[in-house]
Amino acid sequence: MVFSGAGQRMSLHIGLIMQGGAGWMGGSEYIKNLAHALRVAAQEKGEKFEVSLISGHALDSTWKQELPELRELIQLPPRRFGAVGRYLKIGNRALAAAVRGSRIGFAYPFTYDNEYNLGVSLPLGSQLSPCRWAGWIPDFQHRELPELFAQREIAKRDRGIALLARDARSIVFSSESAAAKFHTFYPGSPARAEVLRFCTSPAPAWYEADPEAVRLRYHLPDRFFLVSNQLWQHKNHMLVFDALERLSHRGIRPHVVCTGQPADFRDKNFINVILQRLHENGVAAQVSMLGLISRQEQIQLMRRSLAVVQPSLYEGWSTVVEDARVLGKLMALSDLDVHKEQNPPGAHYFDRHSPESLAELLAHLWETAIPGPDLEKEAAAREAAHLAQAAFGRRFLEIARTP
Repeated sequence: MVFSGAGQRMSLHIGLIMQGGAGWMGGSEYIKNLAHALRVAAQEKGEKFEVSLISGHALDSTWKQELPELRELIQLPPRRFGAVGRYLKIGNRALAAAVRGSRIGFAYPFTYDNEYNLGVSLPLGSQLSPCRWAGWIPDFQHRELPELFAQREIAKRDRGIALLARDARSIVFSSESAAAKFHTFYPGSPARAEVLRFCTSPAPAWYEADPEAVRLRYHLPDRFFLVSNQLWQHKNHMLVFDALERLSHRGIRPHVVCTGQPADFRDKNFINVILQRLHENGVAAQVSMLGLISRQEQIQLMRRSLAVVQPSLYEGWSTVVEDARVLGKLMALSDLDVHKEQNPPGAHYFDRHSPESLAELLAHLWETAIPGPDLEKEAAAREAAHLAQAAFGRRFLEIARTP
């Protein structure tokens, strides 16, 4: 479909590259949110462009249902041929042919590892010409939390980012914090650093569903906090469980609901470590581990919760924070610079290394907060979300149209 309005700009065909999946929900939500933001920008500002989705693996039918504004879904051939294929750049050639065949003028986002999703290796250089493209670096977690990564993984990411830093004309970051770190880590890169803060694009159905029905379906108590992160080590669930243990000694026993994929690619035993900590702390009865649930159910539990707790040790730009923002939720956020840069209304901050700091905040919110949804706050947040989506879309178009 062509996005168009009253503007005079020439039409641009944008190719959005599929990211993430069940193993990284933040990546797929990023692409969905960007596509929706572009639609809002077209409606608000009179833009004219087309959007296609490029994927290196089969997608289920829900993608076309959720993104009906797509011109087409460009499905690349299956990834194969291993090291020989990389040497001959078979994947690169297939991508270049698809881009030229569909007359895509700007492709985004390429990361430091495009093998897993596209079968494409850096450098891309002039292969995609005349199509322009931009890189995306979500964060530098492997540099700032190296203890969570094997040395081989650190070296792989460093090689990939160094190649991207040399090859890309521009690289997009989701925060000023990440852009500043790029300049520190890669001071000689010729790439232009662009900051594109993403936001959540809420579906109307989010506000129309019954959150109480979802609470009852999962047999949850009336009052609970929500931690909605995949069970990765840097998401810092342990801090929450340690805070609950401290509160139990004071006779305060909040309930916490955890949603998210119960697997960490860096440590397949981590889920067992989490379960063991829950029992050692004597708080297992206070925590409901729901695993990966549907997006709609996740949002309804967020609406119903007392507050959203985001204890993460590291974020590039938190999708959870943006989700909570569009629902007008109270938030308990770790004291990351990026969380403060996001600066959502209703945010309280705690020391991400201190169970006592989080315990004090949870005790306060347990006493003062009431279960949602707060329809008045949701209405105000929904209006603000529309403005944020338009700004997100316009900023992306500025980047896409920069020579």
